[in-house]
Amino acid sequence: MPKKSEVHQLSASFSEEAKKLRRIVVFDCRFENLETVEKRLDTSGLDYNDFLRLVSKKFAIPPNETFVVTTTDRMVLEFDSFAKLQDGSTIVLLQKENQVLPVATEERIVFLPHYDTMVRSGMYEYYASEGQNSLPYALAELVDNSLTATARIKGVRTIEIRMLFDETLGKPAVIVLDNGCGMTSKQLNNWAVYRLSKFTRENSSFASDREAYVRPDPVPRSLNSDISYFGVGGKQAVFYMGETTRMISKPENSPDVHELILSKEEFERKEKNKEDIYSGFIRNRKPGDFSHVTQEDERFLRELIDEEPGKEIHSHMYMYCLTDIIHVFIIIILFFTFQCPRAINLREIDNDMQTLYINATADTFEFKACTKSHSTVEGVLRYHPFLYDRETYPKETDPAQASVEDDDEKESGVQDQARGKRPIFDCYWNGRLIPYTTVSEFDWCARPKRGAPVAPECYSRFSGVLFTDDRFKVTTNKLTFMDLELQLKNKDTIFTRVVNGQEQRVKIQREFTQWLKTCHEKLDKQVQFLGFNEIITRTDGVPKRMQYPWSTFSSIEWDGKTFKTGQYVKSQNTQPIFNGSVVRFMLYGDHSGDVFATGGQVEIALEPKELYDMTRTIPISKIDRTTTTAAIKRSIHDELAKLPDKLNLGWPESNAWSQNAVRPAGTPLGTPLYYILNKKGELISKLPSANQGNVKKLTVELKLLWHGPTGNQEIISCVAQHAAKWHYWFKPIGRHFHICHFISAVCAQCPDFGHSCFLSEGNATTFVVGAVSSPLHVGVPFDIPLELRDAHDHPAQPPPDLKPVLECRWVACVYFLSQTHDLKVVLPGLTPDSQIVKISLLPGNPHSLHVTPDHSPVKVENGNSFSFNVEVHDEAGNITAQPKLVVRCQVWSRNLPVVVADCSRTGAGPLAIKPINLKNMNGNECILRVKFDMPVRFSKHIAAVLRELKVVPSTRVSRIEVYTQTDDCLVLKDKDKIEWEAGDLISNLYYKLLDEGGKEVPLTAKIASMIKVNWTADGSVADLVQGKLPDVQVPKQVQVPQLSLNIRIPKSILHRLIGLHLCLFCIQESSCSVVVTGVRFKSGTLGIRELCFTCRGFVAQVSIKVTAGLPAQLTLVSGPEQPLQVLNEHGIPTPFIIQLCDQFGNPSPDQRVVVALKSSSKALRVSLTENTDKGKASFTVSSVSGPKGNYELEFRGSFNKKPIRGPMVKLIVIPDPNKPVSLTVKYDTNAKLPAGGILPVFSVTVVSDEGSPIRGFNPGAALMWLWKGVATGKEPHSARDFQINKHNSLCFMMSKLFSSICHNFAVSNTDDIAHRTLVKNMTLTITVSLRLLAVMQNSPGHDGGVYVLHFKPEVPKYPTLAPFELSFGFYNDAENQQNMSKLSKKKDELSHAIAVYKEIFNTNKELLDFNKEGILKTELGKRNIRITDIDKVLNEKTAEMDRLRNAPRRVCTIADPFRGHHDVLGKVGHLALVEDDAAAVVISWHIRGDMDCVITRTTDAARRIYNDTSGKQQVMPLETIYRNQSNRPMPHMRNGRCLFAPVGNPVRARDLLIYPENAECCDIVFRTILGDTILMDNLDSANNYRKAVVQQNIPCPTILTRQGERISAMGKFGGAQNRAPSIERLQGLVFGAPPPQQYHTLSEQIAMLHQYRAALQNKNLTRKERDNHMKKLKAPDMVQKEVDMEENLKQLEEINRQLGTFEGVQAWWRKINASLLCLCIYC
Repeated sequence: MPKKSEVHQLSASFSEEAKKLRRIVVFDCRFENLETVEKRLDTSGLDYNDFLRLVSKKFAIPPNETFVVTTTDRMVLEFDSFAKLQDGSTIVLLQKENQVLPVATEERIVFLPHYDTMVRSGMYEYYASEGQNSLPYALAELVDNSLTATARIKGVRTIEIRMLFDETLGKPAVIVLDNGCGMTSKQLNNWAVYRLSKFTRENSSFASDREAYVRPDPVPRSLNSDISYFGVGGKQAVFYMGETTRMISKPENSPDVHELILSKEEFERKEKNKEDIYSGFIRNRKPGDFSHVTQEDERFLRELIDEEPGKEIHSHMYMYCLTDIIHVFIIIILFFTFQCPRAINLREIDNDMQTLYINATADTFEFKACTKSHSTVEGVLRYHPFLYDRETYPKETDPAQASVEDDDEKESGVQDQARGKRPIFDCYWNGRLIPYTTVSEFDWCARPKRGAPVAPECYSRFSGVLFTDDRFKVTTNKLTFMDLELQLKNKDTIFTRVVNGQEQRVKIQREFTQWLKTCHEKLDKQVQFLGFNEIITRTDGVPKRMQYPWSTFSSIEWDGKTFKTGQYVKSQNTQPIFNGSVVRFMLYGDHSGDVFATGGQVEIALEPKELYDMTRTIPISKIDRTTTTAAIKRSIHDELAKLPDKLNLGWPESNAWSQNAVRPAGTPLGTPLYYILNKKGELISKLPSANQGNVKKLTVELKLLWHGPTGNQEIISCVAQHAAKWHYWFKPIGRHFHICHFISAVCAQCPDFGHSCFLSEGNATTFVVGAVSSPLHVGVPFDIPLELRDAHDHPAQPPPDLKPVLECRWVACVYFLSQTHDLKVVLPGLTPDSQIVKISLLPGNPHSLHVTPDHSPVKVENGNSFSFNVEVHDEAGNITAQPKLVVRCQVWSRNLPVVVADCSRTGAGPLAIKPINLKNMNGNECILRVKFDMPVRFSKHIAAVLRELKVVPSTRVSRIEVYTQTDDCLVLKDKDKIEWEAGDLISNLYYKLLDEGGKEVPLTAKIASMIKVNWTADGSVADLVQGKLPDVQVPKQVQVPQLSLNIRIPKSILHRLIGLHLCLFCIQESSCSVVVTGVRFKSGTLGIRELCFTCRGFVAQVSIKVTAGLPAQLTLVSGPEQPLQVLNEHGIPTPFIIQLCDQFGNPSPDQRVVVALKSSSKALRVSLTENTDKGKASFTVSSVSGPKGNYELEFRGSFNKKPIRGPMVKLIVIPDPNKPVSLTVKYDTNAKLPAGGILPVFSVTVVSDEGSPIRGFNPGAALMWLWKGVATGKEPHSARDFQINKHNSLCFMMSKLFSSICHNFAVSNTDDIAHRTLVKNMTLTITVSLRLLAVMQNSPGHDGGVYVLHFKPEVPKYPTLAPFELSFGFYNDAENQQNMSKLSKKKDELSHAIAVYKEIFNTNKELLDFNKEGILKTELGKRNIRITDIDKVLNEKTAEMDRLRNAPRRVCTIADPFRGHHDVLGKVGHLALVEDDAAAVVISWHIRGDMDCVITRTTDAARRIYNDTSGKQQVMPLETIYRNQSNRPMPHMRNGRCLFAPVGNPVRARDLLIYPENAECCDIVFRTILGDTILMDNLDSANNYRKAVVQQNIPCPTILTRQGERISAMGKFGGAQNRAPSIERLQGLVFGAPPPQQYHTLSEQIAMLHQYRAALQNKNLTRKERDNHMKKLKAPDMVQKEVDMEENLKQLEEINRQLGTFEGVQAWWRKINASLLCLCIYC
């Protein structure tokens, strides 16, 4: 490389050459009609004359023709001006100087930029924006370049900045070193070009031979090192800081060092010498060669270049806080004269603003902004809380900037705010701070103008940053964004919050406000509250949601000062400012001790209390901390002294009244004048003001009061304002005539002033009658009030000789009681002297009883009833009525009750006496006394009334006489014995009927038709009318010692019947004895009975033992409670006890009767055990099985082949929901099952007895077997079993079935289609079916290469389906293809054989590894099940489970015939179970109207049921139910905390429901039916809970109690409609109970035991198979197979080697499996 002097000489030679070389463009514009000619003439070394000759020659100008040569500025060329022409100048040939150009000409110019464009660009750029902090930002541009250069360095990236201020080393300098990749000479040349960005370099003539620009991966919120961007920053920075820059760079993997110098001095020299300014040289040298550094002011370069060996040097710069950038070390070294160098690592600097912001951050709020152009900005807000006594918001570290901000804050009055007037957001571009662009705020995070939800100072406690990428434009010096704020504040920009990296589309302003409020409440600590007192509820104007809880404290410590209860304080920033004493300090929230908080409130009692007498609550921040207690007390005392103290009264005019003066009524009052005095005795008219604010004027109110009997009454009230002359002066009041006046002057701020005087009344002149109580009652005294008044209408005393006169005219008759009468009152001597009073008169109090008939005695026939009429009269004889007015009538007879008449409404009523039946009257009359009286409260003054009843004999039939009309006229009496000849006829019998008086009753046909006799059925009515009875035939062998005639007479005729009984005895003629037969006992107890026989005077007794008769009936003695409900195939634990009885119900011990229990239907099968003992039979039903429905159990007996009917018991058979009866298997019947594919999913459902799926079924008990062949009903030994993999619906997932498919794996491009075919009959089930897939003939390809064919399914629902891959080899000639086909075919055969061998040899290992039995045994051990005898344990567990299953439990008996139908869930009562009995009863009763409702999935199913039942069945489809999925908390819960401590265990009623199936659908149903209904323990706790909820202004839903009570949502409770009946009265309309938990536990244990037993059996079978297999392996043929397999493996490896695809046998098999041609995709 030439030296510097050589460079100057070379430049001079170039300059001389440039002076000689001069080419000028000449346009010939002399002629208008000719085309303009342009020629370029070389005038180097020519003078003006030579130039003219050259022009004449070139343009063929004759010598005699004149022309002019001018410049384009029309300056005529001469010798001097020609010499000044530059190379490339343009001149014009004209005929004359002012000739118009015939055509347009073109002049070539050169407009290279001045070198100041580069040298001074930094000066403009760094001062154009703001002109602040320019030096650090200039250094930052150099560091940007270094960061870009070190972006791809693996390991630690080092950037070193050396600042040299040591004069011994030369001029001051800034050196930037990095370990980057370096620059080639072309790249160094690109760097020197101004404004050549990294994007324009790539496609320009300046592109280097290095690789093109690659955009780095984005680094969220961090520096991505892609910030050396525009091609101007480095030049601007170096020429801003200095005048010369030297770029030294050693490219990676290059031995040379490239060096470039740009200097302002060199630019000026080139301009001066008219050289090309934008040109220079790059020095290429070896590392460490500093021989070209000769100047003394660059001595430091020698040491710097001397460090080059072993280093990669690149010159860049940076000045920035590297947030989140790792492995970058920026070191700044300062060199000063005579001082040791100081080295600073930027990573160790912790007082820069960003570090301070991050360290002071307590919480962050992350968000994103998406602009209209789809550019994204990430943002973070950082909260800096107030801690104890200071703001933690970082102060500005720049003193100058901090002082400016402090001045601004003081001027604007925001000096107490944390952030002040600083903007919120700093802005970053590709991770680099853009310092001159900040965003003050957004609308959603700005402080509201009014109604801020948090303290205003909180809006100045957060800072923020915005992170953008290069989609947003910045200026070339990277100091300012161009339009960032405009884009972000555009109305189309969308802000979203980011939580844990996930965007949330929420209202950003609401989320920010909530975040800020949370930060303020939880993080700010300004005031310390001390001395906790209690928790209170405030009602003094705070919002309802903020009324509770408030913690009260006795003192606070704030800013080093302590404020206590009772201490005097002064307010600030209040209107008005006031003094007072602290009552208490309040902080919102539940705090039980000392606590720090941002602020609270203080309750202050205003002082002086004589003036205010009130309290005010203000924020603690409004307490004036600068004042003292003494100053406050002085202020209060001064205010008290200035307050009004008393009033003075004067009478400036006449009619003055002294205190307690007595004046007559009507005396005029004078004009009062008042003066207000304070405690100092000074006259005042205004209230003193604490501040110079509003002044309140004093007024005096004058009231004239009358001391009446009921208190003071205001007569006159007037208010006087203050006047400068008269002070408080009232006009004359005038004359007043009231008695006892009191004059009172009142000032609101001083004690009342009273002035008393008295007025006396005059003589009475008039009178007024007061109100008379109306209506009036007869006999009741009443008052007539009279009021006497004087002439002025004052009450007056009556004259001493006054005698009132009372006059009234009316007739004292009941007919006039309802009329109005005039009563005249006369007072002689008054004017007027009389007044008339209107009165109305009503009956008076009861005075006497009036009974009709009023004569005595009253005659009544025996056996008849009689009625009296009774009236209650007052003393005037008027009928009167009063409440509870009852009259009693009592007949003095033993058998007649008291009769009562209610006269409460009418005052009168009838008294009906029941029929009087006296016995043994013998035709005589009888006198009875009757007494009428009233109850005790009336009987004292109302006398009783007595009457006599004369009872005469009855005229009705009373007795019958039977007699004979013979000579002896025999009269038969009752129980007479008649001796008559046997076989004779008793005739001439007559009868007559007599009444009680003994008079004969005439016989009529009607009476005769009713006469019956017992000895014959034939009787003549005509004879009976005549009184003749039928003849009596005496038996020949019968002696009639006594005759009994039974005669039935109608009740209307018969009064008293004397019965005649006839007893017949059988007489044995031979022995003259009587045989008594047919004695029967129809009732009574069993045991010894006495029979008595009498004949004339003889008596004989016989003892007989009475026993039960023949068995005739069966009686149910005891049994289970009815109605009887039994689960299918369950028993009835309570036995039926049947007793054998005779026809009279006596228990019979007969053992010959056979008793059986029969069912009413053959479909019902009953298993029972029977025990019989002494006429009793006990039947215990052990099992009942049959279809669900209603049945009857009948008990039947048999005695001597004759049936005996027994009782019948109604029985309801309910299907067992836990009994499995069948399996349903569902799978895709249309699924294609290709070889190598996956079998479809088999969904197996265990169906219960009631037709619903069993949810609690143990999945371990289900197995599925798979074998090859036909189904025979039993699985063979070779069958494979599968376990389920899902508990919800039993699903078996099948493994893939492998199969071999023949296809070619090598093809060729020959003519033969068979060699080019890849696959035949290939089916892709999703997209296309290919019959033939072959490569093109003569298609190009790599000989021997392996290709993979991708079949990618395109299914919109499943965009992530993996493609199907088919690999194949390709060869270019048919011969290779044939060989490859043979090898491939042989390879397939060998692979198949090896697979068969491996399957055989691996069987033993599989058998040895089979240890399912051990796993199950371990699992059973964990459940504390010790297995000694598996069958015994199974039997015990099964018996226990059967006992639990057969145990009676609550079931819902609602018939559900629709359950199991398509799209039908069932009735509501069957959809859920409830474990608690009390809860089940009250919930079932609460929704009893919906228990019978059928729930369907679709409206069509609901409509179908509606039509089938003719609209009688209520239905509800799921698809029409509004699904409210919100889970609102309980009413006493808000924001995750309890508003109060509830008592009574409140829980939502629907949370107690257990859904056996269709849980999601059932949840929707019961959310709709039950809603938010709450269940609690008792009524008291429920009422207290509702009261507490309503006090929080929260609606309370319906509350049920476990005692059966209900409180409606309106708060109503009590009454029969709000109390649930007992479970028996619900008649099965109740939710069923789930099986006990022990039942499910036993079910799981039994299933595991079954699996364990099966595993034991399989283990024994497997052991036998393994032993047999081991014997086969030792056989010679198996040994030969092992040898054959090894040989096949070797051959296979050789084939793979030949094919070039050897990957091992296992890898080859994986590739074969991956290339199966049948692709099954389940959509």
